[in-house]
Amino acid sequence: MVQMSTFPNAYWLEAIQNYLGQMVAVQQDGNRVQQGVLAAICPDYIVLDVCQTPFYIRIDKIVSIMPFLKK
Repeated sequence: MVQMSTFPNAYWLEAIQNYLGQMVAVQQDGNRVQQGVLAAICPDYIVLDVCQTPFYIRIDKIVSIMPFLKK
């Protein structure tokens, strides 16, 4: 799990690149959680693919990102 508050943007952006194309859960401020495939990582936002619908999440609203582990 990557905690956003512990890494400057450059470091955590590099850290979550390993999750690109994988199913992740993104916790946003306000205790909202969105699940989907991490489709893109941009300097200001990430894109989650949820049932073939893109969800754009601003980086400054992200609290943590956690990948789903394969069993």
